[in-house]
Amino acid sequence: MLKIARSYEESCRTFRWRIPGRYNLAFDICDRQTMAGADGHRTALIVEDENGTADRYTFHVLRLLSNRLANVLTAAGVGRGDRVVVSLPPSVEAAIALLAVTRMGAVAVPVPAGLGAEPMAWRLADSGARAAVAGGRAVAAVLAAREAAPRLETVLAVGEAPAGSRELWAALEAASDGFAPAVTRADEPAFLFYSAEAGGRPTGALHAHRALPGNLPAVELALDFFARFGDVLWTSADWMEFDGLMWGLLPAWHHGVPVVAQTGEFDPERALALIARQGVRAAFLPPHHLAALCEAAMARPHPMPRALATGPAPLPFSRHEAVERVFGIPANEIWGGPATGAVAANCAALMECRPGSPGRAVPGITVEAVDPSGRVLRAGDAGMLAAAPATPGGCLGWWGSDAPPARLASGWLNTGMTGSRDLDGYLWPDDPVAEDGVVRIGGRRVVLAEVEAALAAHPLVRDAALALLPCGDVRAYVVAADDAPAAGLAAELQAWVGARRALHEAPRRVDFVDALPRAADGRIKRDELTSRPLRLDAPSSDERWTPRRK
Repeated sequence: MLKIARSYEESCRTFRWRIPGRYNLAFDICDRQTMAGADGHRTALIVEDENGTADRYTFHVLRLLSNRLANVLTAAGVGRGDRVVVSLPPSVEAAIALLAVTRMGAVAVPVPAGLGAEPMAWRLADSGARAAVAGGRAVAAVLAAREAAPRLETVLAVGEAPAGSRELWAALEAASDGFAPAVTRADEPAFLFYSAEAGGRPTGALHAHRALPGNLPAVELALDFFARFGDVLWTSADWMEFDGLMWGLLPAWHHGVPVVAQTGEFDPERALALIARQGVRAAFLPPHHLAALCEAAMARPHPMPRALATGPAPLPFSRHEAVERVFGIPANEIWGGPATGAVAANCAALMECRPGSPGRAVPGITVEAVDPSGRVLRAGDAGMLAAAPATPGGCLGWWGSDAPPARLASGWLNTGMTGSRDLDGYLWPDDPVAEDGVVRIGGRRVVLAEVEAALAAHPLVRDAALALLPCGDVRAYVVAADDAPAAGLAAELQAWVGARRALHEAPRRVDFVDALPRAADGRIKRDELTSRPLRLDAPSSDERWTPRRK
């Protein structure tokens, strides 16, 4: 949608929104790539496994497979507007599930595959999902949470199908590959995004089909006027999260650009090899992934992509310098969130990178600091950062009848952050306020009390507490029951937390203690836990700590 320009002002001046009244996202990113003279046999998706073996899928194949899944879901009673949970790692199954649900006019509810039964139960129940497509651990989480979701009727499992589910590929083989995409309005719901974090009971943000074109300008700007001839895109962000989907996968397919997916956890060494093997020229990475990739590239020969983007969390200025020194190109930031979509970005080719600022409002979007009534403040004055009412990438509203309004009384979309805008148009968001009892692990918010409650619910645990280590990992201190076995309990508790809460919330080490230090009001004295004297005896093999992959 953006035209290549020589300055930021020229880019804004030449930009126009072109979103039709009738618009179906799946038709745009898949069917359109096979029609009107387009070569549908171009590669759309490259999935590389942990051994480096790659499978390639064309737009034509994805259209036929998603048509089959749309027929399966329709036969199961899923209709227009119904919610379908999709919980899969980046894969061809995730691609066809997202395409099929939006093709039908139903609403996809992406849920990260690493979440456990408790956060899954909330999302299933709150969304009122009629069906779920899941794989691996997520299937077990969906089935364990099924009692909390009375409307859930169909569970399609990738791989082995436990009792209460159907195997996805077997269902696809029996279905027809013909399906006419629903004629949807651009403002008709397509996605319901919940927080990717397991903590609390998050409110879902309902997005329309127009969310994709609404987020395109920021992605195109940050990836140096994406897409260009020969581009291949890879993102390390989870496709089941807002930024991985709206700032990675879907914009690439809108432009007919191949997307690379890599199975398994993010590993910077594997990522560098992937970029080289598959010829990745444009990449979007969350800040902690980009920092790890940069460190790995310092010690070895590495590929040089054409464009790098990061966000929505800020990348420290020292990291910006390191990225430019290692890869020879800047890392442009994208800023926004599920409430507003991507509303600001940087592009080093057009504007300077100012430390602490994610850049300026993207062409076609206005972002200002406003007061609680929605009145726009003067440049430099602090207030709530909000996007103009007509922002097409913004959400339709928060899900649920008791949810707070997504817009201010004036119609402006609240980003949920405070800050200011300077005279040059640069945005300056304030640093988030630290919450008591809340830590961040791998860039994700973790509520310590919720993980402690999950540990304490284990039948062999009398009491439990968590403390954050200087390295950024969490250690659990557990008072075991009298009849608890000495061997294997630590690993069992880690698996217990991973299944109930989330993989990233499982403590990296479990220490067994006789009692927990508590204050008079019952609160845990976490400082005393972290300052306990070091053990002089070597830990058992059951207690040894294994480092977390970056």
